[in-house]
Amino acid sequence: MEFFWISFFLSLAVAHVTGLRCYSCEGDDCQETEVCKEHQEQCRTTVMTLQALPKMSSYILKGCDVAGKPNNSLTHFSGKYTVFLTEEHCNADLCNSRAPNEMSTRIARGRQRSTLDCYTCASSDKTCFKTTLVPLRCVLPRESCVDITSFTMPEEFPADEERIKGCGQLSQCQEPLGFHNQNSFYLIKCCNTSWCNNDVQDYKSKPLAPNGVSCYSCEGNSTHGCAPENVAKVQCQGPMTRCLEASGIHGISGEQSVLKGCASSSWCDSPYTSVYKNLGAIQSRCCAEDLCNDWIKDGTLKPLPHSQASHKVTAQRTLLSTCLLLSTALLLSSERS
Repeated sequence: MEFFWISFFLSLAVAHVTGLRCYSCEGDDCQETEVCKEHQEQCRTTVMTLQALPKMSSYILKGCDVAGKPNNSLTHFSGKYTVFLTEEHCNADLCNSRAPNEMSTRIARGRQRSTLDCYTCASSDKTCFKTTLVPLRCVLPRESCVDITSFTMPEEFPADEERIKGCGQLSQCQEPLGFHNQNSFYLIKCCNTSWCNNDVQDYKSKPLAPNGVSCYSCEGNSTHGCAPENVAKVQCQGPMTRCLEASGIHGISGEQSVLKGCASSSWCDSPYTSVYKNLGAIQSRCCAEDLCNDWIKDGTLKPLPHSQASHKVTAQRTLLSTCLLLSTALLLSSERS
């Protein structure tokens, strides 16, 4: 009997140590699995379908991911292709066995009434800053017109899509969501009337107007990127009127990472930092005074007064990850070659 209980508790300990298991592979025949790291709390399935009638091809990616990333979808034009992006997350062992078939769902339901007409573009084919944007009819009534801007300075991913417009279902996008510092700029806008995503401003060459707020800015860790000598001051732009600081574990490297900059109030209330910077076990804090984002010391968020309790980001629904934008550009490039 004693041996039974020893074995039982050992099995529990092993189960705890091994952590979440997910399918991790590329392609339709997905049999490989992986054990997720401690900071990876979800399984992910990403599907990208490229349609250029009569031809259609799909790409599937599966694996472990950090918490806080959502189920979302986006449709847009890029060159001769219609691009359908879908990403789903779950948090049980091997729960990402299936691949969402967004195209079958759309075809089965057909064009429904009360859908929007939106503009569509992709920066890879240089259509996002033209005076005449391409029209796109949304398929599902719950889709909004979307406008996503995402770039780094210098470019972290040279082939990445910096601007996408189209139809989509992006969570927590009722108000403009934005973050920027001296390294990055992200602005996500959704709207629910036809042709409302008609903004053609190039935010890289013509930034948004300063709003009078100043914040500390850095990206990296306490020895490189966010060391005291690397921290700069930036003038906040547009709706980014809060100072943000965050600390977490990078989803790929597994190293502690720090982020400081300007954010919109809506960004502060959502886990967009986790999505775009791929951070797990994240702790973040926003504040409303100039240069108030100085609480992270030695890579971690120090204890705050009870009146300013730290905010630990939970797994909420939010925007599609940069992985989708990067995957689009890379796969479209391979199709063209």
